[in-house]
Amino acid sequence: MDIDLALRKEQLVPLTAASTPEAKRDFERWDHSNHMSLIIMRHNVPKAFKGTKSEEITQAKGFLDKIEKHFAKKR
Repeated sequence: MDIDLALRKEQLVPLTAASTPEAKRDFERWDHSNHMSLIIMRHNVPKAFKGTKSEEITQAKGFLDKIEKHFAKKR
C-alpha cells in the first residue's frame, strides 16, 4: 500500500506531456500516499496542536515539520 511513501521520498517532479508511464505511475503513487498521510494525520492530531494554518500545508512531511516545531523546546 506504501502509505508512508510520501514520508520516505521527496516530492517527485510534476508530470508533463513527455512523462513516461513509469514516471506517471510513480507520481500517482507518491501523490496518493501524500494525500492519505495528510488525511490520517489531520484526523488524528488534535486541533490544538495543528495551529491555524495547517490546512495550507500540502505535503505530509511539511505537516510533521510543523508539529515538530510546535513541540520544540524554546531556549
